[in-house]
Amino acid sequence: MQTSEESLSTQWKTRAKTRHTVVGIRTWHVNLNPRAMPTLGFAKGDMPGQTTTQNVHVDWRGPFAAQAGALIVQITTDKGLKGYGLGGGGLAGAMIIDKHLQHFVLGCDPLDVENIWEHLYHVTSIYGRRGLVIYALSGIELALVDLCGKIIGAPVYSLFTDTPRLQIPAYATGGDVGYYAENGFTACKIPLKNGLAEGEDGFTQNLEMIHAAREAIGPDVELMTDIYLRWDVDYTLRFADAASDANLKWIEEPIPLDDYAGMAQLVKEVNPTWIVSGEHEFTRYGFRELLRWQAADMIQPDVSWAGGFTECLRIAREAAELGIPTWLHQAGTPWGLHLTACLPMPCMAETFGPSRNDVENELYRRLRPSPREGSFTLNDAPGFGVDIDAALLEAYTVDRL
Repeated sequence: MQTSEESLSTQWKTRAKTRHTVVGIRTWHVNLNPRAMPTLGFAKGDMPGQTTTQNVHVDWRGPFAAQAGALIVQITTDKGLKGYGLGGGGLAGAMIIDKHLQHFVLGCDPLDVENIWEHLYHVTSIYGRRGLVIYALSGIELALVDLCGKIIGAPVYSLFTDTPRLQIPAYATGGDVGYYAENGFTACKIPLKNGLAEGEDGFTQNLEMIHAAREAIGPDVELMTDIYLRWDVDYTLRFADAASDANLKWIEEPIPLDDYAGMAQLVKEVNPTWIVSGEHEFTRYGFRELLRWQAADMIQPDVSWAGGFTECLRIAREAAELGIPTWLHQAGTPWGLHLTACLPMPCMAETFGPSRNDVENELYRRLRPSPREGSFTLNDAPGFGVDIDAALLEAYTVDRL
């Protein structure tokens, strides 16, 4: 097993029976949230053209959004092997790959994935470092790591650790928390959509939702809440105090992303509930800033957005050295589960709660395995265990270059 991150490529090459060269990259822009609006939508409150002094959060449901803008990346080698990654950025991410990034990947050995990542990050740094470019880079990196496992003939988790966690407990995100608890989940997360724009009525409704959720799941199921950047520091402090009897495990992304000082204040003043962040942070450099400010009790990188597998593992290890755990955002994908198995501190894997209406499409089900009895179980299939027929991807493609 590897002794350092720098030696990964060398050790993988000694294990590989054949050597491969990248000869093709292909992308598909798909919508992995079939319940979401396929076009632009705004939260209640502020609208374009209106003037307000409040920091009102605006929801984006358009083609570059995280779920509606999911990007499947397929990388093919000269021996016909295919690796698959999940990135983001929709058509914009696809264009970044097609017009720029692919030219620095074609002709490379997939086992050199870490050097390829560093090169891609460098050549895009003048217009990248966050957002769309890192979404696209994440998809490429995951496809390369998938190839590493398939070339060696081993599951990805085994390339990074001798002691993987193959049984991973799951927590369910969504509004139907009582139903999730009935289906065996021991932890649930409920989104709260009222923010500053909804005023005191919204504040009261948020409290009612939290207390109703706690009543629905009982005292023994952990309860978390996701705010998605809708509040400010004062609102969060008021809410944490008013909801203290609900015994929340964490409050997620309550305030704007760049307010590290505000997050640090919340970490100090809100206890024992965690203040957590990182779903929308990027690469080790962004997370180092978050950690430097002591602005999160727990961090939540997304393997498909924050830079890919090797980058997120590096982030988690740096956080663990400071005693900060990592619980990946939407870990319940093949890519996220393999990374969760390698994390230095134990955690649970996020999945979107089971639906009573069964509206998920076939592609969604393929890319988001369902936990059984509240847990995911990893097998020993090579790579991430992902093989997707092109016809299926074409069937769910939203738009094309």
